[in-house]
Amino acid sequence: MQNKRAIIYCWSESDLIPFEAEKGDFIICADSGIKYAQRTGVFPDVVLGDFDSSERPSATAEFETISLPSEKDDTDALFAARLALDRGFKKIYLAGGLGGRLDHTLGAIAVLRFIEKNGAECVICDGKTRVSLIRAGSEKKFDCSGRDAYISVFPSEGVSDGVDIQGFKYELTDYRLTSYFPIGVSNEPVRDKTGLIKAGMGDLIVVEIFK
Repeated sequence: MQNKRAIIYCWSESDLIPFEAEKGDFIICADSGIKYAQRTGVFPDVVLGDFDSSERPSATAEFETISLPSEKDDTDALFAARLALDRGFKKIYLAGGLGGRLDHTLGAIAVLRFIEKNGAECVICDGKTRVSLIRAGSEKKFDCSGRDAYISVFPSEGVSDGVDIQGFKYELTDYRLTSYFPIGVSNEPVRDKTGLIKAGMGDLIVVEIFK
């Protein structure tokens, strides 16, 4: 499962394709995420949830169905993430989960952190917005080909020391990024230039908004 992806479809109002299909993708739909998958022409391998926001699949459905209790500690998306981790996936992406209710968006970002803390790579995307995490002590390059309109950087948990942001309109070097001063909001890519974001002590959350 090292190079194969599990993609968890969550609630979304988007009609945009969040991830281009790759051979071997394992598709999990978390409750109403099946509606997003259907709108983008994706067929699930597993559908799970308490089905409070979508119809329970029929017994003859050609995919695995997992029914969850309505009262539980895990959200449907977090249960799906646990399932993907248990099945050995090292790339677990969330399709949707952004926009709409703020608490659901924050919940999706919490799932992203959970996946990363458990050793897998996670990205959230609905075709217009993409959220990713840069782990402490690592860096990530961004090929700004003109599709990015804005890129914002936040500490994942309170403070991140030693942050470098290079190759964008506004640059920072060895900066202490905090959760109470949003200096990393709405940076802009430089066309035909590769941007670099480096996390020091503390993970970073990166939000890309596409044109």
